[in-house]
Amino acid sequence: MAAEFGIAHSIVSRLWRLFQTTGTAIRGFSSGRPRGTTPADDRYIVLQARRNRRQTAGEIARHTTQATGRPISRFTVARRLHGGGLFARRPVRCVPLTSAHRRTRSLWYREHRNWRDNEWGRCSLQMRADSV
Repeated sequence: MAAEFGIAHSIVSRLWRLFQTTGTAIRGFSSGRPRGTTPADDRYIVLQARRNRRQTAGEIARHTTQATGRPISRFTVARRLHGGGLFARRPVRCVPLTSAHRRTRSLWYREHRNWRDNEWGRCSLQMRADSV
């Protein structure tokens, strides 16, 4: 049977012994540190972050601790958010346009507002030729 599945003979014999003693070959729970949050807590953490994008991981940890009664750290919250596809990013801050910028844009628009499609095509081809 081991050759048929391409696995070691010791694995087959260990599983057979496990089946004979327990009646099943399904693995039980593995050892290790228990998780600090349940899957429902994980969903709540991601929901809190999506509702208020500016909330920090520490604030979400405090809200979750108040809601569940179990203390969790901000690092746990950050890991759960990463698992939910949310990552910390600073919002892009755009530089406001000065009155000179606005004037220049308005002038450019007025000069080009009556252009036809063929004129725009010539413009973009010239720009590509210049950049090469």
